[in-house]
Amino acid sequence: MDQKSTALDTGNSSLGGITYNQFQPNSDYGIDGYVSRHRVVAYGIYDLPVGRGRPYGSSMSRWADAIVGGWQTTFNMFAKSGTGFTPFWTCDDCGSVEPGNIGITSLDAVGDFNAEPSFRPVVLSNNFNQKTGDQIWNPAAFGLPSVGPDVFTQAGVAKRNMLWGPGTWGVNLGLHKDFRFTDRVNALLGADVDNIFNHPLLSPNSDAGGGGGSFAWLGSFNVRVDQTTGRLLPLDPADVTPNTDFGRLISSFTQEGIDNRRTVRLRLRITF
Repeated sequence: MDQKSTALDTGNSSLGGITYNQFQPNSDYGIDGYVSRHRVVAYGIYDLPVGRGRPYGSSMSRWADAIVGGWQTTFNMFAKSGTGFTPFWTCDDCGSVEPGNIGITSLDAVGDFNAEPSFRPVVLSNNFNQKTGDQIWNPAAFGLPSVGPDVFTQAGVAKRNMLWGPGTWGVNLGLHKDFRFTDRVNALLGADVDNIFNHPLLSPNSDAGGGGGSFAWLGSFNVRVDQTTGRLLPLDPADVTPNTDFGRLISSFTQEGIDNRRTVRLRLRITF
């Protein structure tokens, strides 16, 4: 799948998204967030071949058939490749003074109304996909934004959804059997196991991966002003608080109808 646009779709019926550089909106043309290039979803029902009238145990007694025969399995599963994320910094004390002298505090590097003011980093090297332990991106590959008028246009400013997150997969499985007592009384007994393999679903959702989460957040910085001239001073590493969880695969997220951890639900339904 290849779905591109110049601004993200937040899924909100009344609010779309914020373009980072509203003077050059086409500069944000690229892959949409939370869209996988490859995605497979499957559902299925399978009658186990055991019991009266089935390939195995067709001659078993009614009592044996009532216990081991006539069971049915159901499943649903998904597998998908990673999705795009936008790296960003937040400013802790930007108020009347803003990098670039923008004059507003609603600047949003991600565009989902969750981190304002926020700024996109400068890409210092191409090894931003370097993996270390459970951290899949290299924070050292990103620098601080400019505080001058080139805050949007300086060379190497990060693009929307330039980072790719992890792929993931999950499977739900159910086991059920109908017990017919009379023509009018029927009971359904079974168990449904969400995420039966207890596989961690590491692809972050919009809360964790967007402007309100820590997955693509590089950290925060403070701005300083020259007390003589009133001009903003270049950002100093001493004024930066890095986010140590940037790009780390440390959480599992419910998605595609699969729970973020293994859960078992027992089912008994009597119809009469």
